Amino acid sequence: MKKLIPLLAVAASAFVLSTAYAEGLQVADAKLGKGVQDRNITEEATTFAVNDKVYLWVKLTGGGSDAVKVNWKVGDSTDTVTLKVGGSPWRTWSSKTAWKAGEWTVTVTDASDQVLKELKFTVQ
Repeated sequence: MKKLIPLLAVAASAFVLSTAYAEGLQVADAKLGKGVQDRNITEEATTFAVNDKVYLWVKLTGGGSDAVKVNWKVGDSTDTVTLKVGGSPWRTWSSKTAWKAGEWTVTVTDASDQVLKELKFTVQ
């Protein structure tokens, strides 16, 4: 029985580690706004004017030295930005000048291009 207890402890630890790893990189929170100050979004919004600078702020968990891609899309045009993830939790942001009126989509994906979060906003 004494040999079985340490073996069970090792098995339980391995299960916890594999479960945490399986969850992987996740977006815990994401917001759109008109700025970032003190690592937080300012003037949160979903409607912007043409030529406004739009900020996407994200809080990521489960990452280490990973990266995420932020895809800004309007119509047939897509711009992609890669952001470094240095730990967990990790806050970062991307910005884009809203150069065209219409319905925009910003998508956060992991290194495998799996969608982690998608937000929509309007530019008038």
